[in-house]
Amino acid sequence: MTPDIYNDKRFGVNKKNISINALNVISKLQKSGFQAFIVGGGIRDLIKGLHPKDFDIVTNCEPEEIRKIFKNSRIIGRRFKLVHIAFSDEIIETTTFRSGKDEDADSIEVNDKGRILRDNKWGTQEEDVFRRDLTINSIYYDPISSEVIDYTGGIKDLKDKKISFIGKAGDRILEDPVRIIRAIRFAAKLNFKIDTEITKAIEIHRQHLLDMPPARLYEEVIKLFLSGHAENSYLLLKKHGVFNVLFPHLQNSYDEYEDFYIEAFRETDKRYISGKTLNVGFLYAILLWPKVAVESDIANHINFKKFYRTIASVMRKQQMITSVPRKFTSFIKDVWMNQIRFSRIGKKSISFTQSLRFRAAYDFLLIRKSIEPKLSQSVNWWTEFKTANYDKKIRLLNTRKKNRNAKR
Repeated sequence: MTPDIYNDKRFGVNKKNISINALNVISKLQKSGFQAFIVGGGIRDLIKGLHPKDFDIVTNCEPEEIRKIFKNSRIIGRRFKLVHIAFSDEIIETTTFRSGKDEDADSIEVNDKGRILRDNKWGTQEEDVFRRDLTINSIYYDPISSEVIDYTGGIKDLKDKKISFIGKAGDRILEDPVRIIRAIRFAAKLNFKIDTEITKAIEIHRQHLLDMPPARLYEEVIKLFLSGHAENSYLLLKKHGVFNVLFPHLQNSYDEYEDFYIEAFRETDKRYISGKTLNVGFLYAILLWPKVAVESDIANHINFKKFYRTIASVMRKQQMITSVPRKFTSFIKDVWMNQIRFSRIGKKSISFTQSLRFRAAYDFLLIRKSIEPKLSQSVNWWTEFKTANYDKKIRLLNTRKKNRNAKR
């Protein structure tokens, strides 16, 4: 195919927003006699006037040769072999043009469902573009010649604010079901509309996500919810029936927790925008809470045995879908179990406010209040108690005890 080629001035690309390390990698590859381009999110965001957070480079230089040119690099991956070039402040990911045409080649492995298990057959730029998934991520940019190269109408889709696959949506999803999540993630991030062909294919093939390695789905969940567009991601996942595939604990009964999720994800997005730390454990505590809350009836009268049994069951089931690293599982359980302590007020409440997990548990309680109005009084008391000095804490506890005795 003959691509559309534009000068970067047409889009107002500001080269000052390009990583100096990425520019140096491209320059060195080109001086070594190879082609090299920025591809994907880097050029997409530059065209949209955004500041890209990273820059992926694609070249006709093969991994072993890249490794020779850049001593500060290493080859990683089996499914898709690529090179990480390490600098003091960032890693530049560099891949080789792929062909992917000859499924009988030793470098390509496709299973009986059409899923690509390995794709390391090198090709040309024209072949490489059709191994990519989304049109808006298949635009190439040579910052040395200032050329923007578009084979698939990605520029038009950027203008029309549309998410489209390259090729037939159903086939591309079967090759790699994670493309379902990628389509939703970019639609959420960019506020784009998902093409009708993709929405139909998602409805047919979304269950294939469960065939994916749990570790890979875990990484995609993190990108969905901890990149500043958690609320949009949730709404789109729910709209396309994917949320219940990734988190199937209550089937279609999440509606009663709609406000809970919206409140939580809005706060998550606010924290991201303000540059505050986001905790993976807290995210999963939010995502998995409905099942724990409903089964244990924590809003009314908690059955402790059932509470702990449900926690174990929910975590075990989720690990089979999106594996959660062990370092976060204890945090998740602590946040949940500490919810009980907010209703069991006594002298130990003082040490509770000084514990490492108190702040996370308290923030979680605030989110619960969005759908549990009965918690308002408790939230108000704990809000005053947590900031009080020791003497005032004692007075608050004594007043609470007197009020409780008076009611008896």
